[in-house]
Amino acid sequence: MIRLLIALCCTAPLLAQEELPEGHSSHGEVFNDGPRQAAYLMPGQAGVHFPVTCSGTEPQQFFNQGVGQLHGFWYFEAERSFRQVAALDPDCAMAYWGMAMANVDNEDRAAGFARVAWLKRGLVDDRERQFIDALARFHEVEGAENPKRLKEQDEEKRKKEEEARKKRRKTRAVRLAKDYENILWDYPDDIEAKAFLVNRLWLNGRLGSSITSRQANEALLQQIFDVAPMHPVHHYRIHLWDAKDSAERVIEAAVKSGPSAPGVAHMWHMGGHIFDRLGRHDDAGWQQEASARVDHAHMMRDHVLPDQIHNYAHNNEWLVRSLRQQGRMREAVDLAKNMIELPRHPKYNTLEKRGGSASYGRRRLLETLELFEQWEELITLSNTMYLEPPEQGKESPADRAERLYLLAKAHAYARDGEGFESHLAALAETIVSAKLARVEALEQAETDGLEADLKDSEVRAAMDKVLDEHQRILDNLRDKHEALVALQDALRADLSGKELKETIDLLRKRRFDKGHLALLCLEAADAEQALELAREAAKGRDSHVYPQAILAHVLDAAGKRDEALEVFDTLRERCARVDLDLPAFKRLAPLAEARDLPADWRPTAVVPSDVADRIDLDTLGPLRWTPPAAPGFRLANGFEGEVSLADYEGRPVLVIFFLGFGCVHCVDQLNAMKPAAADFTAAGIDIVAIGTDSIQQLNDSQAADTEETAYPFPILADPELVEFKRWRSHDDFEKAALHGTYLIDSKGLIRWQDISYEPFMEVEFLLAESVRLLGLPEPAASQGRFSSTQPTEE
Repeated sequence: MIRLLIALCCTAPLLAQEELPEGHSSHGEVFNDGPRQAAYLMPGQAGVHFPVTCSGTEPQQFFNQGVGQLHGFWYFEAERSFRQVAALDPDCAMAYWGMAMANVDNEDRAAGFARVAWLKRGLVDDRERQFIDALARFHEVEGAENPKRLKEQDEEKRKKEEEARKKRRKTRAVRLAKDYENILWDYPDDIEAKAFLVNRLWLNGRLGSSITSRQANEALLQQIFDVAPMHPVHHYRIHLWDAKDSAERVIEAAVKSGPSAPGVAHMWHMGGHIFDRLGRHDDAGWQQEASARVDHAHMMRDHVLPDQIHNYAHNNEWLVRSLRQQGRMREAVDLAKNMIELPRHPKYNTLEKRGGSASYGRRRLLETLELFEQWEELITLSNTMYLEPPEQGKESPADRAERLYLLAKAHAYARDGEGFESHLAALAETIVSAKLARVEALEQAETDGLEADLKDSEVRAAMDKVLDEHQRILDNLRDKHEALVALQDALRADLSGKELKETIDLLRKRRFDKGHLALLCLEAADAEQALELAREAAKGRDSHVYPQAILAHVLDAAGKRDEALEVFDTLRERCARVDLDLPAFKRLAPLAEARDLPADWRPTAVVPSDVADRIDLDTLGPLRWTPPAAPGFRLANGFEGEVSLADYEGRPVLVIFFLGFGCVHCVDQLNAMKPAAADFTAAGIDIVAIGTDSIQQLNDSQAADTEETAYPFPILADPELVEFKRWRSHDDFEKAALHGTYLIDSKGLIRWQDISYEPFMEVEFLLAESVRLLGLPEPAASQGRFSSTQPTEE
């Protein structure tokens, strides 16, 4: 990889060395996964200035933008900005430094870019050289010959050296911090060096190298703010003090982080960290919605799928939790369902991929419905796309156990014995399957060890590791099965006394929600045990309305009206937006009546004075992501006339951009689509392909086709790449076409896309996802969860 990057220093493509597949970067594979479309000066970026040696104002502007994006952890866009610098000025060494800095999660790519920067270090001044040298030392790529990273060696030895280097990461990171300090010694007024030092010290703390003094870091931050009060290091200040016992100190940073770089979604998200720590879930939710809106504006403007955005799914799942903690269940459910509806992609977002919108959305939906006792809705949604089981074999044992457990629990509470027994039996079958999987895994571990000529002790250790992993899965399954049987017992009308206590104790050990257990005890007329459980459920969760509502109700039911009213009064202050018709809040009607409050006893929402001067959320972007409009096209269909996107008006169409019949992988894709075309047609979806070949080349390539062998869809010519560029299936840096696959709905909106250096080959996935997306209801116009018009300040 490093060898390939060296060619970039000379701006010479590698095709002379080896013929690369169409769509792959001529600069080497390190560039394949990076940004391929040109950067532009984006609105709402941080106002930083990091002077570098470059050929004019424009490269400097893009460099500044990239540095600001680094501070906002928007790494993909930061790399794009630095690539734009290199495109404008290939001799700008710091552009490659920036690309290395943008690859924090990919050390191999980062090392390659750092090496290129080091080789160009003679073109910069002393200050820039120190930055380049520091990063090159961190990645161990400095030196004229660089023997550690450049010499040819066998794969096994290379892997061992890479592992050893990764183990030295902590030592390398400490050295990098010292190098930043050395830069500051020589250039004490360099606020960007101070910013990167602050962040590096925090990152080093995560590696186990403790920050000796957070106050020293705070002093560095204040030096930056003295020069630039709205510098994006408000982000780093939040990380520095992001703990329950210190969050109060950085409310100012939580408020200013977003406005310091309003076009970077993560900068709004970070304020939510602090407000969440302080139990201010309404304010935390406001921050998460602001972040989502900024992401939506970017996605729709630049034609990006939601889960291609760093942190997007995490931001939204956090917003679900913030809404849930405020008692705004319906908004939480609505958002979780929207996350499940979003376009899926094998690389970015599937039900099986942890951290994607679909996976997060399903888990948060299940949790929310369970917490608020929405058993009937949970059962109903289990027969829809929102909670239906994934394809056979694609659901992990843990996810399957959780889904079956919650559905059995819902049927138990709904007093549906048949449904309960059905899901309990399915869970029992899962236990049997897990036992068989354990045996197979043990046998495989033994076989692998013997084939690798491991010592007997090493084989046994490998088998023990497998046994431990599978035992945890089995224990979880058995615990859930045992809890469900106990729940069925607890719901019996005749359960009481010692038998009730034993059953409740078992459920407590199985981490059954204590608020729900308190309600079970009330049903069984055991007020004393109900009160004990309700107090435990509410302890340390003053800002969560549900457990506090349970406590107030149980106190009242236990004859402790005065204490119940005290809890209710405190709780009510947080209930401005709760869903009053939920069981937890309907039970509080007697307490509201005792306080002479109306049926709608929710108070008027009040915005705290420290966040009163907020931006109008509508100016940041839309509440929901909606598919952007397709650019359209009108191209020659061989010598048979023209075909345009308008010809498909009212019908969905799959548009495939391919790199000509000389591209082997492209032909493979078209051939894979050929037998599937009938299935797409049956689903009401047409197909059209657009290639880079000329009209004559297209006709020559298909001249020998018969009616049986011809492609069952039109193939259009775009030799000038006009539509490739308009549809963004184009590498703007290398002036080359890219593979693209798009699903366009009947209204001309892009519902799904894949743009890559390789053609999309998962035809079955594409068909199923197309059918799923086209079957969704059209997005309804919805208002923001947080009013743009501010209520009265405190």
